[in-house]
Amino acid sequence: MSQSIPPAVEQRLFAANPLDSEGILRTDISLPLEALAGSRTFVNARLLLAALAEQPAKATSELKNLNRAFVKRMAEEMTWPPGYIEHVWRYNRVLDESDVPRLFILRHLMEIAGLVNRRKSAFHATRLGKRLLAPERAGELFDLLLRSYLGRLNWAFISLGPEDGEMQRYSVHALWTIRQLAENGATADRIASRLVVSDTIWREGQPWPGGPDNLRTAVRRRLLEPLWDFGLLAREPENEADGPPQWRVAPLFDAAIRFELGVPSAAAASLDDRVVTLTVTLRYTEPPVWRRLEVPSSLTLDRLHEVLVTAMGWFDYHLHAFEIDGRRYGVLCDDFELDYTLPEDGIGLTDLVGVGVDRFIYEYDFGDGWEHDVVLEASGEPAPGVDYPRCTDGGGACPPEDCGGVSGFAEFVEAMADPRHLEHEALKVWHGGEFDPAAFSAAKTSSLLRVLWTGELPDERET
Repeated sequence: MSQSIPPAVEQRLFAANPLDSEGILRTDISLPLEALAGSRTFVNARLLLAALAEQPAKATSELKNLNRAFVKRMAEEMTWPPGYIEHVWRYNRVLDESDVPRLFILRHLMEIAGLVNRRKSAFHATRLGKRLLAPERAGELFDLLLRSYLGRLNWAFISLGPEDGEMQRYSVHALWTIRQLAENGATADRIASRLVVSDTIWREGQPWPGGPDNLRTAVRRRLLEPLWDFGLLAREPENEADGPPQWRVAPLFDAAIRFELGVPSAAAASLDDRVVTLTVTLRYTEPPVWRRLEVPSSLTLDRLHEVLVTAMGWFDYHLHAFEIDGRRYGVLCDDFELDYTLPEDGIGLTDLVGVGVDRFIYEYDFGDGWEHDVVLEASGEPAPGVDYPRCTDGGGACPPEDCGGVSGFAEFVEAMADPRHLEHEALKVWHGGEFDPAAFSAAKTSSLLRVLWTGELPDERET
């Protein structure tokens, strides 16, 4: 399975809310009880709920935790990773709740999820908790536990490290990335190095801000091991004393979870949608960098932006705007009081065609100032069996991000083409390898556009 996705799709992942059951992260709430038997978190949550539904457990007077007798009972009855509870007993003759971190975390998680509450100095199963104990609602309980973990629990409980709102903010993107990397097995080091979404929190090899955990340890404790307890990952070997573990996707992951990466259904093309042919040319490039695209006429400008950055090859790191018939459309910015930009999400290609607009300018990265001439060449009926949007022709490789605009790009191409150029080696390192200014494939571009539209990742053999 390909791990490369269009920038706009990755932006959707970055912005995804793990608590939104209608968003990118979807779970199968119809899963039967037996399908979740391999999830320690789920099994232990049901056991704790059943015990509290039968008889509330008194809280300790000092810390307001579960009392020692109840903790001992749960320690004996719950399911734990190999060697875990034996290790706990080895260092504790009497167990407080904090001596069993997995129980401590689970109880907090269940309180946050609204399954358990503490009142009158005792812990009770809530009405919601009792309802979700029903075997036929097993999938709902699993869904609530997972979403509450990803989106609501303070992860500082897990490793006594700092609060990590940034790390948790990107939990859906992290979950998707882990799914891709762990398909064939991956170490915590490899996974951690791919979860780069914040210079201060995720940067590989840097100490965790304000706490003892480094990045690898934080990812292992706060993501990989909890997903192992949820039954979504397998660990080989299970005992870390036998060597660095490889994390692999467990069967439950694909049975329980899917990612809706495509265009939201409200923006998807209807069956009677017309197709608009566009030619997009990056100004002042020689030879020209250009693409010919066929797109649904229902595209609004915000969706067209996603198509354009994907087809051209931009990473969608920067701001953009459309200049159409004397008006400017884009994302409104509160930082500028005199911003005359109009919202882009209310204007569609159908509207432009309807009033006779046949060309406009798309600008990307206001610093480098990349201007694209967009020409609406034709509008017609979709061809049977053809997937849209698609790229039918084009030429030239997209300039690297932040290369300095048109003049900087020309200097970059010249230096990269001449091994004797004074800047050749430095630019090669900066770019991450060779650069072929003629590199372009309409088929690969269409494949990326298909991912953008449907969210379906192609088999690597197809690309």
